[in-house]
Amino acid sequence: MSAWQETLEGTLGQVWSRLGRGVADRRCATRHPTLCSIGLDGVPQARTVVLRGCDPAADMLEMHTDLASAKVAELAADPRASLHVWDPRLKLQMRLSARVEALSGAAVAERWAKVPQGSRRAYGGTPAPGRPLASPEAHDATPSEARFAVLLAAVHVIETLHLGADVHRRARFSRHEGWEGVWLAP
Repeated sequence: MSAWQETLEGTLGQVWSRLGRGVADRRCATRHPTLCSIGLDGVPQARTVVLRGCDPAADMLEMHTDLASAKVAELAADPRASLHVWDPRLKLQMRLSARVEALSGAAVAERWAKVPQGSRRAYGGTPAPGRPLASPEAHDATPSEARFAVLLAAVHVIETLHLGADVHRRARFSRHEGWEGVWLAP
C-alpha cells in the first residue's frame, strides 16, 4: 500500500482530513490557518484565524469573526481569498483559494448559541477592531451577538507541497464537478 503523499487521491484526502482535525483538536497546527484577502486599499492582508468548521462534502471551511473587523469589509468588496496552512508534523503546505461570504444575524444565531461565554468577548466591544486606543485597557470587551459573523469559504483550488525526505511532491486540485488533480514540479 502506498503512502498518502504518493497519490493525488491520498494527498487530497489528507488535506481534508487534516483540516477536519484542526477543527476538532486545539493542538493541531491546521487549526490556525492564515487567511489572506485584498485590502480596501488594494494591498494584500493576512491574518491568523481559527478554523471552526470543515465540510469536505461541500468543499467549505468556516471561521468566526467580529462583523466590524476589516476582513469582513474586504471580503464584501472582493470575496476572493486564500488560506495558507502549514502542518509541520506532515511537512505539508496547503494553499487554498476560495470565495468567502460573511453571514450574521439570524443566519448565525444557532452558531452563536454554541460559542462559549468566555469566547464571546472576541465579538463586540468598543471601540471596534483595529481602532486606536489610548491604552490596552481602554477597550470594553462586552460581547455582542449583533457583531458575531461567520465566514464561509467555498474552496475551489487546493495546492499542496509535501517536503518529503526522498522527494518533494507538489500538486494542484481544481473543483469542477468534483476534484481534478495534477502533479506539479516542486
